[in-house]
Amino acid sequence: MASPSHETLAEHFSLLPDADERLCFLIQLGRNLPPLDPSEQIEENLVRGCMSSVWLVCERGADGTLTFRGGSDAQIVAGLVAIVLARYSGRTPEAILSLDPASLLAGFGLESEISPGRRNGLSSMIARIRQFAAEALG
Repeated sequence: MASPSHETLAEHFSLLPDADERLCFLIQLGRNLPPLDPSEQIEENLVRGCMSSVWLVCERGADGTLTFRGGSDAQIVAGLVAIVLARYSGRTPEAILSLDPASLLAGFGLESEISPGRRNGLSSMIARIRQFAAEALG
């Protein structure tokens, strides 16, 4: 089964009536991420700037799109990883670089639930994905 799109996730979040339900859904998203193989949880895949451990793996498809997989050792952060993957995975490097990083959580209703430390980590994840895209362009 395919993962839900970023737009579908935003719609689901917008239907949840309160912060507790949004956080529970965020945690569930993280739990539903396919686990990374322990061999992928290495220094090379570790995202710098995150308070929790976050790993991102990038694979380039034959059609030039980039597919991302990832995970975290923290439940809420793993949910944020799921949102990041839904937004960026399966796109071309050009499309990734054209997306506004500041709009990632627009419509999710998570603004007050995400701590400044997690926001910094989220920015680090997006920066790493943008770096993968820039490298893919050569």
